[in-house]
Amino acid sequence: MLPDKKGFWIRISLLNLSIVALLGFLLRSKILFPISWINYRFLINTHSHYAFASWVTLSFLTLFTYTILSPTQQQRKWYQYMLGGITLSSLGMLISFPFQGHDTISITFSSLFIFCTYGYAWRFIKAIRLKDHQTPQLTLALCAVICLVISSVGPFILGYIIASGSTNNILHRDALYFYLHFQYNGFFTLAVFALFFTKMYPRQEQPVPKPVRRFSYLLCASVIPSFFLSLLWHPNNGVLMAIAVIGILLIIASLFYFFQIGPILPLKAIFQSSLTRTLFLLVLLSFLIKSFLQMGTIIPDLGNAVFGFRPIIIGFLHLIFLGMASFYILSAYTVMGILQTQNAFTRFAIGSFITAVIVQETVLLIQGIGLLTGHTNPVYNWLLWGISIVLALSAMLISIAGFNRPSKAS
Repeated sequence: MLPDKKGFWIRISLLNLSIVALLGFLLRSKILFPISWINYRFLINTHSHYAFASWVTLSFLTLFTYTILSPTQQQRKWYQYMLGGITLSSLGMLISFPFQGHDTISITFSSLFIFCTYGYAWRFIKAIRLKDHQTPQLTLALCAVICLVISSVGPFILGYIIASGSTNNILHRDALYFYLHFQYNGFFTLAVFALFFTKMYPRQEQPVPKPVRRFSYLLCASVIPSFFLSLLWHPNNGVLMAIAVIGILLIIASLFYFFQIGPILPLKAIFQSSLTRTLFLLVLLSFLIKSFLQMGTIIPDLGNAVFGFRPIIIGFLHLIFLGMASFYILSAYTVMGILQTQNAFTRFAIGSFITAVIVQETVLLIQGIGLLTGHTNPVYNWLLWGISIVLALSAMLISIAGFNRPSKAS
């Protein structure tokens, strides 16, 4: 059986996923209907903060704790305190942001969340450094947690801008891109491969093939220089361009070894159900699309589209958040036995979620292309609203499946 604490945090994260999807439905509803009691800007803040904290961060750190750390380290109460702090601070943001946006109470809870991630990272990094063998998967996990910590610089700068009443739009934009980059291209991406390679090579002394090692190290090395792709909108950006090119070269090199890993992936051994394998293959596809789009932003027209048109921005962020991070988390939960894919109810719930995500990305892409070519149609908002209903219902069904089914260890 799964340890009670592990199962508890996983089920809490699944419950949080359903709340995140419900918030997304409310956002889509506000676009179409005059719902006076919803402040759209406040709800966006609620949705983004709660999604990052209560779903992805809680899920990844729970998986890090019970997948990467030794059984002795897993028993340390410190990790339970930090996961509990993340959960409580997420709840605080959920009940404060919708009513006041960035104000004293919500900023207090969001700061508490950040400090809890610091506390987790401090102990986790110490535990990783004590390992006898520093494997590529440990390097990925270490860099993922460091990126999580580094990303917090963005919110602190945004907090300063809000508190000081600054109108520095350039600093505001850079701080936001900084946070999103080190979350999406840093923490999320590195965490996925850290966890997967740990599952692929569970024993520290187990030899890791050269393509896996080189892919892991190059992917970690690409994170900092590739951030400068987000800054190319600055004038006189020669130095920024040079660093961004280095980032692109590192991404290309990592992809070279990524394609070499494909033939040696034991997918059927790790993911025994076809649904779980489908989830993971969509994770890999999302990673590839993200990487090519990320490199493509060095082209001015594509960069302006990715960072300038709302449907394309949302589609790109959801591609990573849902298509890569969330799909991987769900696949990991099926392997652990929390979500049992031999059960028809679970298969229907996950299948509906997958379908809704793919349709949503397709609609956002078509809507974005329409904006680029000067064609808009109100039907897109109605389609996205309908998809948000399916996403919310599917997420709720996944949560029910996680709570109601008996769990078995993988």
